[in-house]
Amino acid sequence: MKTPLTILFAGSQIHHAFDVVFDGASAFDRALAWAGSVSHSVQTVVFTDDQNRAAVEKATAGKKQVSVVHNAEWTSALVAKEISAACSAHKADFAVFAWADLPFLSSALTKELIDTHTKYLAEYTFADGYPYGLAPEVVDAGAAGIIAALGEGVQKSAGEKTAGRDALFSIMSGDINSFEIETLIAPKDYRMLRLDFSCGEKLNLLSCQRLFAATKGMVNLDSAEFDVLALSDLAETTVSVLQTVPAFYNVQISGRYNHELVYTPYSQLTKTHPLDDMPFADFKKLVAEIASYSEKAVVSLSAFGEPLLHPQFVDCVREVLSYPELTVFVETDGTLVTEKLISELAELDAKRIIWVVLLDAMESNLYAKLHNCAESDFSKAVASVGLLAQHFPHQVYPQMTRMKANESQLEPFYRYWKDKANASAGELIIQKYNNFCGQLPDEKSADLSPLVRNPCWHLRRDMVILSDGTVPLCLCHGADVSMGNACSEGIQTVWERFAEPLSAHLKKDYSAKNLADCKACDEYYTFNF
Repeated sequence: MKTPLTILFAGSQIHHAFDVVFDGASAFDRALAWAGSVSHSVQTVVFTDDQNRAAVEKATAGKKQVSVVHNAEWTSALVAKEISAACSAHKADFAVFAWADLPFLSSALTKELIDTHTKYLAEYTFADGYPYGLAPEVVDAGAAGIIAALGEGVQKSAGEKTAGRDALFSIMSGDINSFEIETLIAPKDYRMLRLDFSCGEKLNLLSCQRLFAATKGMVNLDSAEFDVLALSDLAETTVSVLQTVPAFYNVQISGRYNHELVYTPYSQLTKTHPLDDMPFADFKKLVAEIASYSEKAVVSLSAFGEPLLHPQFVDCVREVLSYPELTVFVETDGTLVTEKLISELAELDAKRIIWVVLLDAMESNLYAKLHNCAESDFSKAVASVGLLAQHFPHQVYPQMTRMKANESQLEPFYRYWKDKANASAGELIIQKYNNFCGQLPDEKSADLSPLVRNPCWHLRRDMVILSDGTVPLCLCHGADVSMGNACSEGIQTVWERFAEPLSAHLKKDYSAKNLADCKACDEYYTFNF
């Protein structure tokens, strides 16, 4: 009989793993209890770093069947190397590996994985189709050593990265056919829901906490054999689990633009709802609230208007980056990108600034038609990609909004910008056309919508804030359907009002007046961050 070793990874990304929010227990406590239930496991080993070492040692003090392995920092290759070493030290044939912030790890799924792994003599076994956080990975002791060697050799680019939740697979994927891999497939595919039962970020912590509360009288999580499908179905239909805090804030800082794009209704919006630049004091206050409420989020400066026209654009970027868990996202026409601007921004944290340059064409005449501008602006926009990429490598994306008018240039656009020798180093975005709930003509060249409608991602994860603080239901509705004002009422107050429309979306009920346009909208399946 083969012998397992259970390993919990308590790396730097488990920010809320030790919060006591599950009836007197933390996610780490529950993960540790799961680890102790793994049949025939010779030991539970916790990998930890400087940040979590004290908390791990406190939580495991006095537990004879638990040992701790500490490294100051963990790379993907080091995780594989230490798994191999731990298996060797404890004479284990394979490791059952999971992150230490998962409160709903299933003993039943673990047993199925182990049975599959041993029956088919696999080197790596995982579950697919289930929400993240219900099942561990199983890796053979010998395979762990091979993965470590790959991560230090031919797959070094993947191996030297800070260990993420795909640490092992990120290395294996470079030589995937060299491994015997088995997969436990869920009877129902939950992947489209993007459910994440981890406690690394506040967004997911709240989801787990609320799901735990919702299970009372429905799913017995105290049972080692709790029903993972019932738990997943409950999460799928519980508004407070699906919608916690925004992950993406689309903030309009500029009320002006250089180009009147044919695929945005901004000029129509400003006829009934005139907008100026957002005062920096208002923006600063909003960013502080975002950091406090969501903790980790992407802040776009580009809801409408050209963000580089804001007189304090650099200050706005600097303000967002002053909070370590926030990332800046900028959509620009590129014509105002200069060496001076880039040099100012390059002094900041370049890895937390994402740029999208709106190109939409491969020829200047079509570009001018789509942007309502001079043809000479095309060369400026293309040049801006190269200028930005010098200081923001792999953070700059030329973008084409795909529509009937430029469909003929879709393939050449893709081929040109996908070439790693070009300025963007192979990065690009093909954006779907949005008619903004019928405000614009239907120029969509292809229908990519799923067969079964899901609750709108934008109601679940996004908040749009116009320059006067108005919060629309979503970007498509503009100011016509306002949920409140973030500047005067506060972000949390306004966000809590989104539960009602999301509940209606879950029921596929669009009869409410403010949801009249939602039924015909096909932006519901598009996902930002």
